[in-house]
This record gives sequence, C-alpha cells and structure tokens, in this order.
Amino acid sequence: MQRLPPEVEKALAKYQEVETQLASVMTQKGTVISYIREMERALGILKELPGDATVYRSTGHVLVRVARDEAIKDLENKKEELEIRLTSLEKMEEILKKQLEELRNTLSKYMKQAPSTKEEKEE
Repeated sequence: MQRLPPEVEKALAKYQEVETQLASVMTQKGTVISYIREMERALGILKELPGDATVYRSTGHVLVRVARDEAIKDLENKKEELEIRLTSLEKMEEILKKQLEELRNTLSKYMKQAPSTKEEKEE
C-alpha cells in the first residue's frame, strides 16, 4: 500500500484537529445556550414576584437572602456575560467551519490529482 504524500497527511491531520475543535465549540455553545435559557426562566419568575418577596441565592452550600432587585440585577449581568460568550463561540464556530471547508477542498484536489488504483495496476 502506498503512503500518502506528506502534504496530504498534514492536511488530513489539520482537518481532524479543526473538526475536534469545532465539536468542542459546539458543545460549549450548547451549554451556554442552556444556561441562558435557565437564566431567562429564573428572571421571569423573579420579575413576577412582589418587590418585598424573600429571595435566596445559592453561594456554595449555603443559601443567602438577597433583595429581589439585587437577584434580578445579578442574573441579568450573568446572562449578558453568557450572551457575549455565545457571540464569541458563534464567531469561532463560523471560522472553524470555513477552515473545514477549505481543508475539504484541498483534500478533494489531492484526491483528484492522485492516480486511481486502476491506473496504478496498468503501470
């Protein structure tokens, strides 16, 4: 069996690396989206409560009483941070997808240039 040319091996290795990075980014993106939805649900519940309602925030293994408005502000800040992270992940996902497409095209060109097995047998 014939070895692949070094440039093809390098392109394949890069393709696998980018593919792994993309999978990681997509997993992180899913997690961030889940956290954002959780924050939105919590904010919806908090905003329906009366202003003087007793609200507790989990701090490690302890629940601490906080003002409703403070809890809302804290969740909104965390949600904003997550949305920034989501935007960053989406940009990274787009870049990685473009890299994969370029690598696919490169590998496709190598495959078209490679002699077919039928031609090798005739030689």
